[in-house]
Amino acid sequence: MRKRGIFGQLFALVTVVMMVSFLMIGTFLYTFLGSHLTKQQVNDLTGIANRIVKFTVDLNKVQPDILKQTYQANIDVIAAATQTTILIVNGEGDTVVVSGAESDFSIKREFINGILKGNTVKYTGTLGGLFNTTMLTVGVPMQTKDGVFGGVLMSLPVPEIDELRSTIITRFGLIAAIVFVFVVLFTYLISKRITNPIKKLNNAAKSIAMGEFEKRVELENDDEIGQLCETFNYMAGAIERHESARSSFLANIAHELRTPMTTITGFVEGIIDGTIPEEKHSQFLSIVLDESKRLSRLINDLMDMNKLEQGKYIPEMREFDINEMIRLQIIKMEKRITDKNISLTVNFESESQRVIADKDSIQRVVINLFDNAVKFTQENGFMDIRTGTANGKAYVSVQNSGAGIEKEDLEHIFDRFYKSDKSRSLDKTGVGLGLYIVKSIIMAHREKIWAESEPGEFTRFNFTLPLAHTK
Repeated sequence: MRKRGIFGQLFALVTVVMMVSFLMIGTFLYTFLGSHLTKQQVNDLTGIANRIVKFTVDLNKVQPDILKQTYQANIDVIAAATQTTILIVNGEGDTVVVSGAESDFSIKREFINGILKGNTVKYTGTLGGLFNTTMLTVGVPMQTKDGVFGGVLMSLPVPEIDELRSTIITRFGLIAAIVFVFVVLFTYLISKRITNPIKKLNNAAKSIAMGEFEKRVELENDDEIGQLCETFNYMAGAIERHESARSSFLANIAHELRTPMTTITGFVEGIIDGTIPEEKHSQFLSIVLDESKRLSRLINDLMDMNKLEQGKYIPEMREFDINEMIRLQIIKMEKRITDKNISLTVNFESESQRVIADKDSIQRVVINLFDNAVKFTQENGFMDIRTGTANGKAYVSVQNSGAGIEKEDLEHIFDRFYKSDKSRSLDKTGVGLGLYIVKSIIMAHREKIWAESEPGEFTRFNFTLPLAHTK
């Protein structure tokens, strides 16, 4: 079964949240409005009843007999204006005036006892069947300093309160429906804003999986989704570069294997079938031996690379003199340096520079950097080798004159399988693993290595090592 998309999930979530919110707000409003409106009506009825009491007391002082004769008309006017039913009872609890009626109403004693005791009372109901519908009734005593002489009861139909409350709730429901429509539309737009780049990411990922490594996602937003697209493009670029390097590596490996194997096969066949005369066997067997050693170096580099990438290489840290290691390596390379008439400068900050590192691995680093320096230095060029300390670290610097490294090549010089066009024309034996292995060794020591170059002038490689804290 197909899972719901982001819009469906957002829509369901927003719908549930809004329905619960509207239900809670509606319930609160319905309850609050009922209580508030009832309280407001009670206050209003109580206020009007108190004015009737004052009016009645004042009028009674002047003309006591007018209560039954002209009082009815005044009560009728007030009742009509307030849309209420007004009942006036005397001190015995008998109804003496009823708004809009000539005949007396008989109110059960239980409903007026509180009034005759001097209390303001409130009832909700039919007053014992006095009314045909539910009424909100407020009773206020009429009293002087001599005591209670009657009471005023004002009744308002409850349905009017319910109708007002229902009107407000209906309007709230209409507003809620309009808000819901806008929220759904907003949710749809937001979901599209989220899902469109995700769909593009998904399609781009599928394209890359199918081998279209140049595929990229166009950046539209500067938010988290935009950052994700940017990261995806960075990843795609890294994959493309890695795939390009891998393809180049396979081509180089195939070439590096094919060349010596062709040479070895051709010479061996020539010796066997007699094409190569016996007096030249030694010469050609020497070439076969060199090609075999070349194959061995290639295989060893591949094995070392795999070991480094698998994290199986752990440096065997011990103390040694890096300056002495450099002196010995210079002696070993003296003939090559002399043959190219290279001017060599060696500058040691101190006679001995003791460090803590994997001696065999660091020797490999030194050999590789020295070998490259001699290889890429032009005839009558110069080399400069330095050691010293800086920022609590020992450092080694190997500089040589020559063609240098272009800026676009410099940032990839430590990548595996990478060979610049210039180095490719000068170095016929490597496959682009030397500097990658060198960097991996230094990184395994948690140290730094970097390259500097000025095209047409020089190239300099630098790396750091931990100092040995000798007493």
